[in-house]
Amino acid sequence: MFGSKTPKSRRASNAAQQGTPLEEAAASPAIRGKGPPSVHSDGGGNKFTLKELLGSAPKLSRKSSARSSASSRKSDSEGGGGKSTVGDSTASLLKKYGTCERVAIGKGATSVVRLAHKWDRTEEKLYAVKEFRKRRKNETEKEYVKKLTAEFCISSTLHHINIVETVDLVQDENQHWCEVMEFCPGGDLYAAIKKGRMSPSEIECCFKQILQGVSYLHSQGVAHRDLKPENLFFDTKGHLKIGDYGASTVYRLPWEATVHMSTGLCGSEPYIAPEQFLGKPYDARLVDIWAVGVVYYCLHFQELPWRVAQPSDSLYAAYAAACANPAQSASPPTINNLNPRSCRSLIRRMLEPDPKQRALIDECMQHAWTQSIEVCHLVSSPSHVHVHAQSLAQTPVHILAE
Repeated sequence: MFGSKTPKSRRASNAAQQGTPLEEAAASPAIRGKGPPSVHSDGGGNKFTLKELLGSAPKLSRKSSARSSASSRKSDSEGGGGKSTVGDSTASLLKKYGTCERVAIGKGATSVVRLAHKWDRTEEKLYAVKEFRKRRKNETEKEYVKKLTAEFCISSTLHHINIVETVDLVQDENQHWCEVMEFCPGGDLYAAIKKGRMSPSEIECCFKQILQGVSYLHSQGVAHRDLKPENLFFDTKGHLKIGDYGASTVYRLPWEATVHMSTGLCGSEPYIAPEQFLGKPYDARLVDIWAVGVVYYCLHFQELPWRVAQPSDSLYAAYAAACANPAQSASPPTINNLNPRSCRSLIRRMLEPDPKQRALIDECMQHAWTQSIEVCHLVSSPSHVHVHAQSLAQTPVHILAE
C-alpha cells in the first residue's frame, strides 16, 4: 500500500507534512461530476475507479482528469499545425489495423482503450485504439468532430522518443471514432510506482525522461496540462512516453514568439497547479512543470504530497506557508525529505507556488542534477532496468477488469 514504505526519518521529521497516500486520491469523483478530486471536462483518459482505502493520508490512486472547454487564446483545434485528414480513408479500422479486443485495456470517462492486433506477413503488430464516446444529444455533428479532432490534430504532429505516437483517426464498423496509437506493453508509471521497489537510478531515469518529453512538447508550443503517472507509458526498451492529449493546448504557434495564456481547469486534482484554481488566465507551461514536480514526489515516496494545491488542504497550506517563510523557503519540509540532496533545489523551483517564480523547462533540463542522471536507453551498460515495465512487457496483455 502506498505510504507504508515512507522512511521513518521522514515521518519523524515531517509529521505535519505527511503526504497523501496515492490510492485515496483516485477514489474521488471527477470534478465535472459530483465531487472534488479529478477534473476532466470532455476528456477521458485511462482512469479507473478504485475502492477507497482507509489511511491517515490520501494514497496514490488513479485519477480521472478534468478537461475544460476553455483552453488557450488560440483554440486547440487550430493548434498542432498539422493537416492530418480525419476519416479520409474509406478503409475500416478492422482492415487497416486488425481486430480489436472486446475487453478494454484502459477506461476513461469519455473513452475506452482496446488492443488491436494485425498480422503483417510474419509479424504481429499491436496498436492501442481509443474509442471515443458517442455524440451527445445536445451537440451537433460539427461540434462533436471538432472536439475529437482537436486532440488528434495536436498529438498526430508530435514525434519524439518520449511521446506516444499517434497513428490515425478512423471510424470502426459501428461508425465510432477511434484514435489509433502506438501500444506501450510496459504499462503505465502508476502501476510501476504502486508495485514499488524502484531503485533510485530507475526513479531518476523516469524523471529525466518525463522532462525530455515535456521539453519537446514545449519546443513545439504544446502544453499537456494533464501530466500524471497514469498518462506516462513504458515500451519494451526502457522508453517512458507521454500520452493522452485530450487536455493539451497550443500556447504558441510555430511562427509566433508570444506565449498565449490558457484558461480552464484541466488535469487531476493532486497534480493541478495552484494558479489554475484562481479562475484567471495562466501559463500552461508552468502547469506542466508543477505536475512533473508532483510526479517526482510520487516516484520517491509512493504517495501524494497533498490532495489538492489549495488553502483548504492542510498539507498544501503548510507547504505554501513554509515556502513563504524566509527561514524555510529555500527547502520546506516537504522538499527537504527528498533524495538525493542535489534534487531538492530543482524540485523546490518546480513546486514554487508563485508561477511567476517557477522554473521553466530549460532551467529544469540544465540543472546540474538533471544533467547527471543516467537515462537507461542512452547508455550501453545502464546501471538499472525498469523492472516492472520489463516484466509486464514479457507477459500477456493485462485486461482491465470491469
